[in-house]
Amino acid sequence: MEQQDVIKIHGPLSQKDTDEIVRSLNGVWGVLKADVNQESGEARIGYDKNAASIQDFQQAIRDSGYDIETDNQNLPGK
Repeated sequence: MEQQDVIKIHGPLSQKDTDEIVRSLNGVWGVLKADVNQESGEARIGYDKNAASIQDFQQAIRDSGYDIETDNQNLPGK
């Protein structure tokens, strides 16, 4: 079953940044689709909730060298 989430990425992004983040997100097991809006700094991810979690995507973004903005909606248990 597909789950969708949005992660806000901190700071201004170039096209190169968004391409790199999408590539990193697509490398996470269970991702069905990933897109990053350069202007809003939002990553939208569609994924199989039985194969991945929001924490996996947050870590993939951090591992790529980018910071994320966290809020209560992305915390475990919400």
